[in-house]
Amino acid sequence: GPDSVLTFNCGACEVLTADWSKYDENVLATAGVDKTISLWDMRNPGAPLMQLVSHNYAVRRVRFSPHSATLLASASYDMSVCLWDISGRPSPDVSLKAQFNHHTEFVVGVEWSLFEQGLLASCGWGGPM
Repeated sequence: GPDSVLTFNCGACEVLTADWSKYDENVLATAGVDKTISLWDMRNPGAPLMQLVSHNYAVRRVRFSPHSATLLASASYDMSVCLWDISGRPSPDVSLKAQFNHHTEFVVGVEWSLFEQGLLASCGWGGPM
């Protein structure tokens, strides 16, 4: 119920970001200092459903698409934004759909537009969005 609290072990890593799936109330994405994005099923929080690895430094932000159940975006201190196709979950056949390297400094934020499908904004320390 609304008064219950679920805790689970994300390992020794410092978690920097979390986001709930907009299409599955049980799925949570977390990411952090270990450069890994983990997808969790809250009905079975003992281990992640899957882990996504592509970034070279800490992952600062993860966001599920509000328009697609299978798209996830991530922003990292490696100056990149990644777009993931998680349609294969829970199999490990998740694909890195695109990687954007337009930033010149750490990327600290990424957000999907609620109004235009597929539109993504990112921001970082290096000036332009």
